[in-house]
Amino acid sequence: MNTPNQIQSPAGANPLDQLADIHLPPAVASFPWAPGWWILLILTISLIALGIWQWRRYRRRTAYRRSAQDELNTIQTVTADTEFARQLNQLLRRVAIHCQTVSAGRGTKSAPIAGLSGEQWQTYLFNSCGDKPAFSDESLNALIAAAYQNQCPALDRAQLLEQSRLWIRRHRSHYV
Repeated sequence: MNTPNQIQSPAGANPLDQLADIHLPPAVASFPWAPGWWILLILTISLIALGIWQWRRYRRRTAYRRSAQDELNTIQTVTADTEFARQLNQLLRRVAIHCQTVSAGRGTKSAPIAGLSGEQWQTYLFNSCGDKPAFSDESLNALIAAAYQNQCPALDRAQLLEQSRLWIRRHRSHYV
């Protein structure tokens, strides 16, 4: 039985030539993005900007510590023990005073550090690192004695320098 709609192809013609090509859908556009992608992009940029701002703020606030560490390296080259002790004591006092003036600018009240001397200064240095003091009693006694005397016993410079580096890294005026 013949169907009326059947098309007769000429003899010798390939029936596959009569097929039409596959029609592909149009390409997906890359823009405009969905609102969720825009929110994610804005959030990512905001977080990166906040991270950079916090990092710069931290670097600005701790610049005095880096400067003190550099100055500690120059003090290390001083040959006389009394001059070494005097310069190291002055550096520690300047760092403590700077930290106090910065915290005073933020409204934190603390005892004046510039007037501390002797036992009070030793107590401040010992207590200003919280639960883990940076200095030992022996090294603090030797530092203070050497800073204020013409003749002093030999100092353990390596220990004093290491403890001073640790104190500069960890000190906080609000511990006292």
